[in-house]
Amino acid sequence: MNEQLLRKLTGMELPDLYKAVYSDPLTHALNRRAFEENVANHTCVAIIDLDSLKYLNDNSGHRVGDSFLCSLAHTLTRLFGDDTVYRLSGDEFAVLGDNKLALASLLDKARSYFPGFSYGVGTTVENADRALRVEKRKREQLGLRAARGERPPWMAKTKKVV
Repeated sequence: MNEQLLRKLTGMELPDLYKAVYSDPLTHALNRRAFEENVANHTCVAIIDLDSLKYLNDNSGHRVGDSFLCSLAHTLTRLFGDDTVYRLSGDEFAVLGDNKLALASLLDKARSYFPGFSYGVGTTVENADRALRVEKRKREQLGLRAARGERPPWMAKTKKVV
């Protein structure tokens, strides 16, 4: 264990310690640890995937990819609140709730600000993940989502959330 980091943690106030343990340092959304500790307290979950992160990173650089991750996280937290949005991994987020239709409705609204994501909603993580895979295929067939490694059609349509 890194003694310097351990000393830093022991000197932190509770809000800073909470942020260090449960917050994603890039997007400031809650992290996967927080998600795993809270998922059982809700009846439904949405899994959200930023479309074309690989394309963004490969063609514009990781800072641009990071800025799109932060924009998506900001859009989601503005609509759902800071305590229900989680970054699970690279380009994958989750939102916890208790009403599938309300989650889907707000995610559809989020697309008016940030159209470059796919999502699936379910009563379990597995159901939401299955719905996400279906959604990705459907959006790709409709030309709303690029195939892996291709330029995303939504890049020029992204606008700032007020």
